Amino acid sequence: MTVVREIVLGCAVAALFAGVVLTALEWEPETATFPIFIGVAGLGLAVWAVAGDVLRWRSAAPEGDGSSGEDTARARAAFSWIAVFFALVLLTGFRWGLPLAVLAYYRMEARAGWMAAVAAAAVCAAFLHVAVAYLYLPLYAGLVARW
Repeated sequence: MTVVREIVLGCAVAALFAGVVLTALEWEPETATFPIFIGVAGLGLAVWAVAGDVLRWRSAAPEGDGSSGEDTARARAAFSWIAVFFALVLLTGFRWGLPLAVLAYYRMEARAGWMAAVAAAAVCAAFLHVAVAYLYLPLYAGLVARW
């Protein structure tokens, strides 16, 4: 992906997170806490990525003919993992889908060992448990739970 495309994508993601924060500001504080927290963190990371891309773009030589085969493969892999995440959450809900997606990602894509992958999944599961138990956040249960 070219640097300009990365900047445009980063700006789109920043706009999405800004929209989440602005929308959540109108909600009750108990409901808005989690979306605002995630939205502000995502917005900060997106702005940071855009700033890094702009600096890289300003100091880089003129770009060639576009994406290399490696860039295209990496982009496909990234979008595939996003699809896997949404599919797991849709089917099993957040409490199971997110830890399963993290386990699969760390084990398969990041090529981490079983201990690291299970630890990352456990941290995600613990975070979601705390969010449900102490912030009283109802999480999507998934289609499997409805059946």
